[in-house]
Amino acid sequence: MLTTLPDKSVIFTADDFGLADALNGAVVLAHRQGLLSCASLMAAGPRTQAALSLARSLPGLCLGVHLTLIQGRAVLLPKAVPLLVDSRGFFPNNPVATGWRYFCQPRLLPEIRRELAAQIEVVLQAGLQVWHLNGHLNLHLHPRIFPVVADLAREYGIPAVRLAREDWRTTLTLAPDSPLPKIAQGLIFAWLCRRAARIARAAGLVFNDHLFGLTNDGRMTEAYLTGLVDRLQPGVTEIYCHPGLSADPELTRWAPRYRRQEELAALLSPHLKATLAAAGVRRTDFRELVEKVQGSRFKALPTSNQTIIFCHPERSEESLF
Repeated sequence: MLTTLPDKSVIFTADDFGLADALNGAVVLAHRQGLLSCASLMAAGPRTQAALSLARSLPGLCLGVHLTLIQGRAVLLPKAVPLLVDSRGFFPNNPVATGWRYFCQPRLLPEIRRELAAQIEVVLQAGLQVWHLNGHLNLHLHPRIFPVVADLAREYGIPAVRLAREDWRTTLTLAPDSPLPKIAQGLIFAWLCRRAARIARAAGLVFNDHLFGLTNDGRMTEAYLTGLVDRLQPGVTEIYCHPGLSADPELTRWAPRYRRQEELAALLSPHLKATLAAAGVRRTDFRELVEKVQGSRFKALPTSNQTIIFCHPERSEESLF
């Protein structure tokens, strides 16, 4: 179900919640004192248990599950998903090779489904509600994987998913570096999202109209976001970021060029907040979006069968393809 509404609204999401204490702390600070309304939690991150504890203390934080099938660890033991992980339980790191492997080997799908379900269960069993699903490196939009994600969303009563539909032309206007990779990534994900939108709509799921954070990831600075405000289109735009309190070794290991402290400063910026207000852009989250679009038709399942939200600290600077 498309979310399109006549006004302009924005969702600020932080991905990889649970990856490191520096990221967890940034999520708390940006939610309590800044613009952050959503966070996507990695179910098997090094600091996932700490993130779950923090989430329970932040009832206003719209939580999502950051489904991970690459550059991270599985929730299930290696013997339960032997085709997906190595002997230590880690997924592969190379986005291109992994994407092709998942496409060319449909025999992996049963293990993929079991692992993704287990990741959702981690959050639900912590007594938290999930409002939307997305994927590490946006791998949830993979042609083989998204039908599984949509099916799990229905099974667990999770009402929303992320679509990575970014206007790369706008991004290039504000950040003109590396044009060819940005154009290629924007076109690939536009194609992936066309198919995903049909599946999501048929499943009755809510999804964002627009997105930023895909082609300029790790650089959602105050200057970039302020320039973006007047270029936002009607409907709901999700902006995902990768904030951090400090240059944590775990975060630096995965993405050394991410400007995490600058992204945190942007989320805390009074100037950006005032610019959004002056432009008539409302801040929202997936919970409010679901209530507006689906209203009373959405019946939340018990917490034992639910969870969800967005920002990318553990992710590598390579794109999916």
